[in-house]
Amino acid sequence: MDHYFVGIPELTDVPRVAVVIDVMRAFTVAAWAFSRGVERIVLASTESEALALKESGSGWLALKDGAPAAGFDAVNSPGLLRSCDFAGRTLVQKTTAGTVGALAVANAPLVLCASFVVAGPTARFLQTKGSGPVTFVVTGEGGQADEDLACAEYIGQCMAGGDVEAAPYLHRARTSRAAADLAGGLRSGYHPDDVDLCLEIDKFSFAMMARQEESLTVLRPVAVPDIPSSIR
Repeated sequence: MDHYFVGIPELTDVPRVAVVIDVMRAFTVAAWAFSRGVERIVLASTESEALALKESGSGWLALKDGAPAAGFDAVNSPGLLRSCDFAGRTLVQKTTAGTVGALAVANAPLVLCASFVVAGPTARFLQTKGSGPVTFVVTGEGGQADEDLACAEYIGQCMAGGDVEAAPYLHRARTSRAAADLAGGLRSGYHPDDVDLCLEIDKFSFAMMARQEESLTVLRPVAVPDIPSSIR
């Protein structure tokens, strides 16, 4: 099956099935937030919108990439999020690439957001839906980010069935420019474990689906059962 791999600037039509990839770090962070108890993530297009959304909901939290800023409760770092208690909370997320990509395809019938930590569940979810060709939105570096492209290609291969060796894809991500920037402390809001946390394959057992809820684009986890080895 031939999938499509596009950057955000290349999106011209609304795809039928879109998988938005941001490995370092938006959709690794989103997965960690769900694991720490977040009920839903509302995607914002600007920082000012994120703060306005936060104020509109009782007990809502806001997260952005870059350095900490007034009004925001967290930054876009899995290492800094993993010890938080977000039980039952709504989190508003605004990042430079990941949330932009998700909002760009928000009107598609099926939108998933993914990174390596949910790659396997994402592929299995798409298999159960009998999805045809998928449009993978590679959000980093205008569609050229190798960590995002590697993750997209890995999910695409997993959808085809059989055992897929993750190591070559993870190696591409680990040697990407984004990983070097993170490891070198060139990005604000950084924890030394961020690169390793972004490269934990199938850390979580859910996929992440974005849907329109009233006027908001909302990301929620969707549990995906493993495939018994006897029927693989």
